[in-house]
Amino acid sequence: MQRVCRSLLGHFVKMANLPPRKVSSSSKAKQDASPLQILLQMGFPRHRALKALAATGNRSVQLASDWLLTHVNDSHIDDDEPREYIFYASPTGPLLSQLLEFWDKSKTVAGWNGAHNFPPHITLVSFFKAPDETSLQLGKAVKHVVENVGEPPNCPLKLEPYVSHNFMGLFVSEEHADYLKRIAVQYVKQVSSVSINLEAHVKSLHITLAYHFEEAAYDTLKGLVDHMQPSDHSSWELRLYSRDPRFANHQVYKVTQGYTPKASDELELVLGDYIYIEEKEFDSSPDGWVHGTSWLTGVGGYLPAVFTRRTAESDAWTLHRAILLGNNNSSDCKSESDSNTDGEMASSFPHEDAMALGHDMSEETYKEWDKYWNAVRTDKTESIMNVTHGTPIDWRCNNTAQGNGQAAKSSEEKGRRWVFAMRHGERVDLTYGQWVPFCFDENGTYVRKDLNLPLKLGERAGGKDSYAKDTPLTRVGQLQAQLVGEGLRLAGVKVHHVYASAAYRCVETAHALLQGLQADPSIKIKVEPGLFEYKMWHLAKGMAPFMTPIELYKAGLNVDLEYRPYSDLDINTPESLEEYYKRGELVVQSAVNETEKEGGNIIFIGHAATLDIMAIALKRLNEPQRKDYPPYKIHPNLLRVPYCALAAMKDKPWQVVCPPCPPSINSSSGRYDWRWLAKTED
Repeated sequence: MQRVCRSLLGHFVKMANLPPRKVSSSSKAKQDASPLQILLQMGFPRHRALKALAATGNRSVQLASDWLLTHVNDSHIDDDEPREYIFYASPTGPLLSQLLEFWDKSKTVAGWNGAHNFPPHITLVSFFKAPDETSLQLGKAVKHVVENVGEPPNCPLKLEPYVSHNFMGLFVSEEHADYLKRIAVQYVKQVSSVSINLEAHVKSLHITLAYHFEEAAYDTLKGLVDHMQPSDHSSWELRLYSRDPRFANHQVYKVTQGYTPKASDELELVLGDYIYIEEKEFDSSPDGWVHGTSWLTGVGGYLPAVFTRRTAESDAWTLHRAILLGNNNSSDCKSESDSNTDGEMASSFPHEDAMALGHDMSEETYKEWDKYWNAVRTDKTESIMNVTHGTPIDWRCNNTAQGNGQAAKSSEEKGRRWVFAMRHGERVDLTYGQWVPFCFDENGTYVRKDLNLPLKLGERAGGKDSYAKDTPLTRVGQLQAQLVGEGLRLAGVKVHHVYASAAYRCVETAHALLQGLQADPSIKIKVEPGLFEYKMWHLAKGMAPFMTPIELYKAGLNVDLEYRPYSDLDINTPESLEEYYKRGELVVQSAVNETEKEGGNIIFIGHAATLDIMAIALKRLNEPQRKDYPPYKIHPNLLRVPYCALAAMKDKPWQVVCPPCPPSINSSSGRYDWRWLAKTED
């Protein structure tokens, strides 16, 4: 892997009254490095980097690098096979809820049909192939199309049911059909080229409700369609998806139970993964074992089919772009000046203008909960308490973690101290998606639009733009951290030294942990930039300046204003993976060594990789004379480190041990729209 030959390690030196720095064009170029350039700097081949960016929707360098690491054993990773893309108009809100309910009922009473393979949609451009290097432009074109064509008609989109013996659907009214056709034609014009051949779908635009169903199911399905009254209170999104063309004719199954291979030709099953399986596999299998390919890793092998459940093909697709079309919440064609009750209610409370806040995340949550309840109530799946990341764990495995905390106290009295590493709590940005546009007014003042959002945010340089790149915790995230602190307190374990990454979410996590510990106020948070995660995951979009200790203090966080960090982090320069791990090692080893005489337990609060860094850095202290340590590498289980995961080690010698308190798991909850209740019939 290529290395950027520049060390970022060193001690932080406080300086005052610095003159403003003039940023050179070369520094600006580094800051503006594209995700592709960053992946190339990390040592990945160009064709693989492009494939990874396309497969992850160009979301981030981190996701792309994660994809490359999980696909390291994919025998087809170097195949020159472009992805297939499809362009949809997709309903959201009440209409989507109606359609998903129809999907569930039709599946229950009439079995699987072709419509169940896809989300409710209107096809604007059918599947087309495009080179991986064009994936970013394909996504950007969606936004440009909306800007060129303009807003949709004011009237709600009307849908007319159609029923035949081989197809059932909802056809779009002429006025809206013309608008959507212009969208489709404009998109084709935007992206057509010698290497991309696509065609706009301009005939009989519709939402498919059922097709490829058994003849015996006709009457049942017709009855469901007849009773359906499509809601007018819905918004629409333009969505661009892609899929791996190798599996276009495969069925998709979701793993419901983990499995560890016992033979070389068997496939590991990881909960939540998707498996591509050809239909003929089930017809020809004599024992219930079928051959499939993992969506997560690209690796193929035999698996017990009973450990999977069929799901929509689109669950294994990649979403590249979603753009909301206008605001069709009115029930008729009245102008804004004619609006009455709905408009009055919308202005009564500050959160009512944020209906789209967290919408995509909520819809995904509702689908996951539906699958969960089916598993629990219908399939009688065993309790999730029996499994932790697929591996059963006995929390009595370590003598230091028993019962009333006496063993932990006894161990401390013997001189062995605890050192912990913990990931931060639940993030606002990964819970709500784009949250800043909804939660800051035109004056840049924060307005809370959801109960799980922070009560208030402190003032910081850059204001809302900085918060967009340096997210706070949700209220649930704060509670998660408090629970860990409470667990340590009940286990009789005290924490005397707290180091936190300079990311705002990590400092907040440290503060909440101390609240759960009911720690003495004299135990303050040492804000350590050297614990921040790998910079190259963020450099493409830029990083916000970290909040200063004074800003954090004014925001109500108990930070140590006298602390001098072990590592100063320049947010505008690149770094190699080796440099990233080395600065983490410097912080961990320095903190442990410099507090050894004083004694007391330590906790490092950072990111998913912080747990791994602590384990490796402290194990190396067992062999201080050794020079030939194996190189640092990203741990294969990095993606399985949940919020507030806690790792524990003990000294003399340094070894990973069972934490003195159990982990926690919590479900997700979608955002509730009170208008659903208002539309309930009397």
